Amino acid sequence: MAFRHARPTLIGAVALACAFAALPVQAQVATAPELKAAFLLNFVKFTNWPVSVAPDGVDLTMCVVGDSRVVVALDEVTRGQRIDGRSIVVVALGKGDNAERCHLLYASDLRADQERSLIDATRGRPILTASDSSTFMKRGGVAAFHIAGGRMKFSVNPSAAERAQLRISSKLLSLAVIVKDGNDVQSR
Repeated sequence: MAFRHARPTLIGAVALACAFAALPVQAQVATAPELKAAFLLNFVKFTNWPVSVAPDGVDLTMCVVGDSRVVVALDEVTRGQRIDGRSIVVVALGKGDNAERCHLLYASDLRADQERSLIDATRGRPILTASDSSTFMKRGGVAAFHIAGGRMKFSVNPSAAERAQLRISSKLLSLAVIVKDGNDVQSR
């Protein structure tokens, strides 16, 4: 399977580290939706999709279900941004909408049955799924946000990413709490 290769640089690595600095939630100037939007943008920057779903020239589609504040923040943070020469499109989806066109799908404020349906609908598809739900990764999601020690952090399940045919940069993984099949195995 062919993958689009990212061009990591020292500047990119420094920018990534700064973007993901875990600041105390109460001391942050940015709102939670703005922080999530910045994290989501960096997830996309440091993820590679199979060439068949992300060939050169195709826009990267970032979808959001359930939190209109994240849609607004993501639209603002991605305005004018390009990743490997690609434009970024932000799409607000309804809770029952089809997510096939999404490269990234962030879900929030879903009932348990809606969350299960979303995970089932995206299982095995090359979609980077993310949420702020405490049960999302146990159900098969790729990434999740959480608060630990008063700081916003994120978790990644590399096995779920692999099942979704995604390659996540080791630079991103080095900043994440690594989860394997729903169990924490490394925390930062």
